[in-house]
Amino acid sequence: MNNPKVLLCGNHDALFQTMRLSSAAAIEVEQSTGQYDALHWNSLQEIGMVVVLHAPPQIDGLPVVRNWKRESPDTPVVVATSDYSGATTRLLFKSGAVDVLELPADQDRMLACFEAYLPQFRSKRVAPKGKHHFATAKMLMTAVTPGMLLAGAGTAMTSPETHLPVQHQMEQGIEDTSGGFDISFFGNLQIRFRGRKIELTNQAKLLFACLAYHYPKALSRDYLAKIFWPDKYENAPESARRSLNVELAHIRSAFQEQAGVERDFIRFEQNAYRLQNDWQLQSDVLIFKNLYKKIQECQRLGAAIPEDILQESIKIYSANFLDDYAPDTYNWIDVERQHLSSVFEQIADLRSEQLCQKGNFWEATAVCSDILSRDFRMEAIHRRAMQCYASLGMLHKVEMQYNLCCKMMEQEFQSRPSPETIRLYEEIKKGNG
Repeated sequence: MNNPKVLLCGNHDALFQTMRLSSAAAIEVEQSTGQYDALHWNSLQEIGMVVVLHAPPQIDGLPVVRNWKRESPDTPVVVATSDYSGATTRLLFKSGAVDVLELPADQDRMLACFEAYLPQFRSKRVAPKGKHHFATAKMLMTAVTPGMLLAGAGTAMTSPETHLPVQHQMEQGIEDTSGGFDISFFGNLQIRFRGRKIELTNQAKLLFACLAYHYPKALSRDYLAKIFWPDKYENAPESARRSLNVELAHIRSAFQEQAGVERDFIRFEQNAYRLQNDWQLQSDVLIFKNLYKKIQECQRLGAAIPEDILQESIKIYSANFLDDYAPDTYNWIDVERQHLSSVFEQIADLRSEQLCQKGNFWEATAVCSDILSRDFRMEAIHRRAMQCYASLGMLHKVEMQYNLCCKMMEQEFQSRPSPETIRLYEEIKKGNG
């Protein structure tokens, strides 16, 4: 595809303008305002990415997502939705979306999607000049999971070969007095500054994690007040803002008392908060995303993915994102958890496929079991396990795995397994009937 093209499915002028502004004229953006079922799939093969509008109950984008994934499975589909709840985002991901964006559209997140899913986009953009623009471009190039900028720039963008995973550093008691923030997002949230563990109240801890996760992006005061105190913000916005100020003051005091950090390391500019960038920010999620970026580059070049990259990616994803917080605790946690889980499922599937191609079916089943023990909702890994058991002649295990997958789908998504899973199961039964 010489000219990258993006299609917006749905009539939404503000979203369309945001897409055009984000593209900076480097890609062609088209809008389809007709009926979704009237789209002519054969005439849209040149599309490099699709953005689907989902604004229930007036506009249901789910059928469009499913149709695109069926007719053009390699075309990335991003959903822009007015319903940004955890339940809806889970359903959209399950339907085949690679990213879910909240309306009104955020230009930075749309730009990150273009960076991540349109390889041609990078080469067609005009490289900005100047130190500030260079740093900005470098940060945007780190976007690997759509809509999420990697937490780091400059020295913070450290390759995984030169740093031990943050979780491993913590387990080994390694203290890096020359560095900056070390944060473990997978599993239990842990925050350290220059090797010293920082103790915060639960609310303040999550607030700091939110600022760090979205670094270097600034988050508006009202956005933070709304996501952390939604009921209070709805009825008394000023009271929610005061609660935000209290927690920010606690964070500043805790870092000053426990690590000697100056209180202005959280900056308030243009009605928004962000961490200042005087220190590097390292996290297990950052390493995971950098590894995934390398995997994507190998795929784009048609090159074999090194085994050690896949193994390290699986190893560092020790548990789900902020797993010590229950689902629906805060919407932003649930949404990012789904993003990272979706990426992890892709990586796990690639690793198990790699083992199967070598005929290492026993090792592949062990990998599948390990992955499902961390997150049993990964349907692709259930399928891979079924294939491995079939190759080993263990048909009773195929049956057990399929039944487990059916129960998972009913429990988590109130639906049956995908047609692909059902077809695989029936083919295995037929071939051994």
